[in-house]
Amino acid sequence: MSWVENKTLRLIGRTLSQILYLARLGITVEGIGANLFRFLEVTGGGMVLLIQTLWLVPRPPYRLREILRQALTVGWQSLPLIVVVLGFLGMITVLELNFQLSRVIHNLEYVPGVAGILMFREFGPTVVAAMLAAKVGAGFTAEISSMKNTEQIDALEMLSVNPVHYLVVPRFIATLAMQVALSVIGVAVAFVTGFLISQPRFNFQSYLTTMGHFVGVEDFLNLIAKALLLGAVVPIAACYYGFRAGAGAKGVGEATTRGVVTSILVIILLDFTINVVADKILEVVIQ
Repeated sequence: MSWVENKTLRLIGRTLSQILYLARLGITVEGIGANLFRFLEVTGGGMVLLIQTLWLVPRPPYRLREILRQALTVGWQSLPLIVVVLGFLGMITVLELNFQLSRVIHNLEYVPGVAGILMFREFGPTVVAAMLAAKVGAGFTAEISSMKNTEQIDALEMLSVNPVHYLVVPRFIATLAMQVALSVIGVAVAFVTGFLISQPRFNFQSYLTTMGHFVGVEDFLNLIAKALLLGAVVPIAACYYGFRAGAGAKGVGEATTRGVVTSILVIILLDFTINVVADKILEVVIQ
């Protein structure tokens, strides 16, 4: 019996070849352990910052002027981006549904309903949160990183001012409120552009009625709930990396990049988790 026919030897040979392949890629047990430790450190630090923020939100002093200033930055200055992105996304969704439904079931009557479900349950809160992470979150991280490098955060602590209460809480409240508002506006814009691209097959009344058969109050509540949960990710991740930024322009740039990437990744994972939990709850209720 040759060694090739021996299952044990073949398994050992395959394992050794895989180890050598990983070694050539530079993947080591030490590197995997370091990345795992870094992941746990970031996760724990972000959760601690979130708990601190939630604890400080109802406590004075209430910096209403700062909250309004941040709301202007998050909401009004992000509105053109959200309108453009969700507007084109609404048109793309309707066009793709027209093509797929005509090819599969040869019936386009369901296009408004399916497009409405996608907009309310997925694209509305998720895309808006990702856009805010890229635009607003990067600004938050860069601003706080610069404050840390210029020792302004140390000056706040010397004045007995809590940096989390002063810097994070106003951004957290403003982002939550504007995330909900922009999600609703984005869905409305996607509805209008989807209707415009679907003409002349649908008039406004038939488009709205068909969507109403598919989209209900629970979908609107799902939009609000997702917007609140996903909106909390952006300021927490951005401010966390801002507080941990390294020195100099390089440190600010690295912190900004990590903040945006982490925010978008967590938004996608959280969206998936919410959908899985919601499906399980729905199955239990139906049964």
